[in-house]
Amino acid sequence: MKIEEETKMITRHQLALEAFKTINSEALKIVTKWRAGQKSVLDKVNANGVHDVVTEVDLAIEELAGKVSGDLIPGIKVFGEESFKNDFSITKELFYIVIDPIDGTKEFIKGTPDWSISICAVENGIPVVSSIFMPDRDEVFTAVKGYGTKLNDRLLVPKRNAPSEIAVSPRQIKNENITQRILASGYKPIEVPALTPKICAILRGDVLAATYFKQEGQSASLWDYAASVLLIRELDGNITSLTGGDLPFVGSNVIHKEGWLATNNTIKHPELLLCLSGVVCI
Repeated sequence: MKIEEETKMITRHQLALEAFKTINSEALKIVTKWRAGQKSVLDKVNANGVHDVVTEVDLAIEELAGKVSGDLIPGIKVFGEESFKNDFSITKELFYIVIDPIDGTKEFIKGTPDWSISICAVENGIPVVSSIFMPDRDEVFTAVKGYGTKLNDRLLVPKRNAPSEIAVSPRQIKNENITQRILASGYKPIEVPALTPKICAILRGDVLAATYFKQEGQSASLWDYAASVLLIRELDGNITSLTGGDLPFVGSNVIHKEGWLATNNTIKHPELLLCLSGVVCI
């Protein structure tokens, strides 16, 4: 890579990180205002064609992300959950932003801390800058490709002694077949809602892994997992589809419906993947 091209790349990454910090800071004001008001909840049809809940906070944070990103990186496009209209052309951009303004909207509405603002910059189909902000836990997880994962600006190290537990959604932990499959792998299922709170549980060392099994009418879309992929891999972990492939970043497959597995250990990942897939438990 030429020095000039490398310099431009580093500058883009720095600007993206700066944008994410600004978005997180301004988003807190939006959250505070909503909580002090009527806390209205709206209805929407999600990417799977299913009715779901959304709040004015979701909409406002996504709009904020577009403005802040555009001010710092002119011409940048944003691929977001709330503005998604079945148009995947943005995923083919050389550099773009992905945002889930609130991952865990139901938890946000209930007032529990298990929700986040998840943002990621994608370059040539690869996540290069990530931020997951959990306001009610006062935690900001960030990563820039090649520079590790940080929690509140402190570099993290993998916790190999994390409990042998797997974070599972409230919906799936009630499924006896899923619970038994996890127990057969030698791990204990622990209930954690939404994708990014599960990933953050791995990053802070609360659990060793997290998973979501394929389920009709459900998906993990790009805005759900984009930031998580970089954060996990920069901490020497891995996240893949339950079929074993990488989670997609380009095209219509970014509405991913095959389930996923994230672990804090690249060596144990394939073993656990085989076990949860029902092939063999080592």
